Amino acid sequence: MKQLIIMNIKEILIDSIKYPFLDWKKILILGLIVVICQFPLDIISPFNLHYVLTYPFLVIALLINCFSTGYFFKIIQYSLKDTRELPKFNKWVKLFKNGFKVTCVSFIYSIPVTLPLIILNSDLFNFYSYTPGFIIIIMGEILLAYLHWDVIWVSIQVFVYILYFLILFPISLMAIANMANNGGKLRYAFEFKVIFDKIKNIGWIKFYSWYLLTGVINLLIFLIGVLIGFILILVHTFPFEKLIAPLILTPYIYIFFARSIALIYQSENSI
Repeated sequence: MKQLIIMNIKEILIDSIKYPFLDWKKILILGLIVVICQFPLDIISPFNLHYVLTYPFLVIALLINCFSTGYFFKIIQYSLKDTRELPKFNKWVKLFKNGFKVTCVSFIYSIPVTLPLIILNSDLFNFYSYTPGFIIIIMGEILLAYLHWDVIWVSIQVFVYILYFLILFPISLMAIANMANNGGKLRYAFEFKVIFDKIKNIGWIKFYSWYLLTGVINLLIFLIGVLIGFILILVHTFPFEKLIAPLILTPYIYIFFARSIALIYQSENSI
């Protein structure tokens, strides 16, 4: 049995923040995938999800996204093997398959949330891309609902997103890590007793402290990037929103988050 690593939250976060800087080329390659994935979404963004022509583009975006989530999964696998360097971009078919598995696991764990969102016509793609853009969309939807004085809509939205972020999403992360720790076999993502025992061994307080702090760091990185982008726009130097954010910030967050998930999964109950 692999010996568990005793790491506190501070050590996990510091290690994860530094980790993406080990290889800038990997950040840029992952960024290119994210940029390509964004094209179909840019095409359908002006349309409502009920508009029939949006669905093929949404499917294309989800399929392309499988390559980025596949690399996300590969980082978790490498980190669980105590490998320090970032994994290579190779074996693209396997990368896609693993990314598709991650998407399936995310979808299954989010069913209690996606069902009401399908009814309410919300953007489902963001459930399966591990970026802070999902948080921004949530805030925007709630603000829009408040502006229209739709109290029922606001209440449903808040309940659904709290349910997802505080219960389903963190558990799905441990499920994905458990799958990565067992050769990428899909059934290990649904070993609920093993997953909950793992979180119990980590410590619920430590686990949720890590989860919340990681979310804060993700959001701070995103906001810092937005600030930099705003400055660049003011001086008319670069279209930040269309290129810099998906090319650098999003892949950095992917790599940071994947590394962090692996380290917390390995960690014992030590704050």
